[in-house]
Amino acid sequence: MKRFKFTRVAFLVIIIFSGFISVSCDKIEIDNQKPVIKVIEPFEDEHVKPGDAVHFKVEFSDNIALASYKVNIHGAFDNHSHNSTVMSTRAATDSIAFEKTWMETEFITLGESPIAGKKIVTVEHQHIVIPTTIRRTVNGVIEEMPLREGHYHFIVYCTDESGQESFVAKEIFISNDEDGHQH
Repeated sequence: MKRFKFTRVAFLVIIIFSGFISVSCDKIEIDNQKPVIKVIEPFEDEHVKPGDAVHFKVEFSDNIALASYKVNIHGAFDNHSHNSTVMSTRAATDSIAFEKTWMETEFITLGESPIAGKKIVTVEHQHIVIPTTIRRTVNGVIEEMPLREGHYHFIVYCTDESGQESFVAKEIFISNDEDGHQH
């Protein structure tokens, strides 16, 4: 008889413990949403002169928490495109076209605040300078060449704490004939 009571009590304890586990599991929030990026500046087809800084203003948001961001500028001379489902392959068609990626850590060293752990944040700065010349190596010799003028893609990437990434692409026009930023 004692054994029967012990088994019955053990069974009740297991049932109650299982109930607590299932209730606590329901409270775990699964992040299945990518971060949202709203690029305020630069504007689509904004004109920038080599040597000038691109004014960068963007709003990042996520349902759980943001982790980091980066910015990439590269030539759009081969008419490739970027969209949220397919990114076309880009061939290196011109060795003097400008291409650079700025990581968030570079902006932080310049005094910007990190976005990690925040749900919504606006980032605004002018640390993205378009060079006037591009260095390239030809037969072991470094040459300074003028920056190729024309259409470039300005892409902002954002990653959330769960590792999901979003990006937004804008087109800018880099030209020496421009009188600074055209808003």
